[in-house]
Amino acid sequence: MTAVELVGNALCLDFANTVNARPVAERDWLATPEEALTWAGAVGLAVEDPAGLADALPEARELREAVFRVFWALAHGGQPPREDLAALMAAYAEGSGHARLDEDGDTYRLRWEDPRTVRVLLWEVAESAVELLTHGPLDRLGACPSCVWLFLDTSRNRRRRWCSMTTCGSRDKSRRYYATRST
Repeated sequence: MTAVELVGNALCLDFANTVNARPVAERDWLATPEEALTWAGAVGLAVEDPAGLADALPEARELREAVFRVFWALAHGGQPPREDLAALMAAYAEGSGHARLDEDGDTYRLRWEDPRTVRVLLWEVAESAVELLTHGPLDRLGACPSCVWLFLDTSRNRRRRWCSMTTCGSRDKSRRYYATRST
């Protein structure tokens, strides 16, 4: 079984990265209920009540694409589509209507009642997206030129280029090396 790669440094970006390539995906963690449960477990958001998961996957994929389009545009210095911002806000508003505020150290955070359903997972993704949009750091958003995955550049020098040096970075460097050798 393929391991879940988490390189986004934000839940919403890892959610957008549940497809390994666009426009034609070779791997989609939201393709089946079993894969979605595996991904949710990998990010620490295990779904305790998977009832209705299969029915919720189309909505989850729609939210994923809205998250992707918003942060893809921002990573490239553009304006996110208004309809995608509206979709994020709708999911966030629905989720916050079911949440409570719990103390979390020096601050508070939204929490949802158990059991953890797929709806709660989508609300947490929407919360992560709104948090990133409202508090940033948007100037650290990046997109891998090889696989188009999104990430927050947490490197000290702000020069992260790929989703992962071990996958896309090595592949890109090898491709460039062999291109210079064969000419």
